[in-house]
Amino acid sequence: MKPVCEVMVSEVLPGVRAMVAKKLVEDHGFSQKIAAEKLGTTQPAISQYKRELRGHRIQILKSNQKILGMIDSLAKRTASGEIDRDHVSLEFCVICKYMKSSGLACKIHKRMHPSLENCSICFEKK
Repeated sequence: MKPVCEVMVSEVLPGVRAMVAKKLVEDHGFSQKIAAEKLGTTQPAISQYKRELRGHRIQILKSNQKILGMIDSLAKRTASGEIDRDHVSLEFCVICKYMKSSGLACKIHKRMHPSLENCSICFEKK
């Protein structure tokens, strides 16, 4: 079984990056090469995101208005130059943190591993 953080990296992060990349290219008129530079990835990765060959498991992201707003804001601030590539990475962490605190990360994790139905590790107080 993969830990929740590994699930976030392999399943969610590519989806978030794909959604931001699509916005940069389609809504803000960036070339795939410039979008890749802004996101700290490669042009071929952007092409795969655009064609939904990578980062396509994002239905849970598309159904959450808060996450959609976070992604839209991230794309706008990236496009305007308000934040640089390093800060884009930090914003991905903010989205992941929100997903963990809201229970969305658990929902994805439990969907992948039904044996975790009664798991509450993410919500335990330290």
